[in-house]
Amino acid sequence: MVLQAPTKNSGFTLIELIVGIVIMAIALTFMTNVFFSNPGRSVEPMMQIRAIEFGQALMDEILSKKFDDTTPMGGVPACVACTASGNFGSEAESRSSYDDVDDYHDSCGAPVPLTDGLGVGVSNFMGYTMEVCVSYDGNYDGVADNNINAKLITVKLYLPSGAGIGAAPVTLSSYRGNF
Repeated sequence: MVLQAPTKNSGFTLIELIVGIVIMAIALTFMTNVFFSNPGRSVEPMMQIRAIEFGQALMDEILSKKFDDTTPMGGVPACVACTASGNFGSEAESRSSYDDVDDYHDSCGAPVPLTDGLGVGVSNFMGYTMEVCVSYDGNYDGVADNNINAKLITVKLYLPSGAGIGAAPVTLSSYRGNF
């Protein structure tokens, strides 16, 4: 009778299997955190786009108005009685009767709920607020000055609280020339 040497069985030990399962569990945990980090963030881009669309419509409305109260219809000749006193704001008007660019300055520094061109709240934008600031900036450098050749219009739209973006507003800026 011939004795043979025992053959070595190949396979995994119980300890190797447990270590493999632990490594796999850690990897899956990191993968789920990467792919599903914050489900609330998926709404943020949609809310930003809505704010930008509203802001663009508001900016178009503002730019369609006269440069100043003393500007004649059609804008020609340019406003020569304008003064860079910084007295911006409406003349006891409602938004539906705003007739020049600086009338919209009323909300500067104090965000107000979004309204349409008639001054009526917009139900599709509950929780959004807006701020419009107007200043003379004839040098076109983004810094207020006493040059009455242009007005810088800045529209800031704030998303509803809890939208995931924090306090950073969507900001649009444009110039209205004195013509």
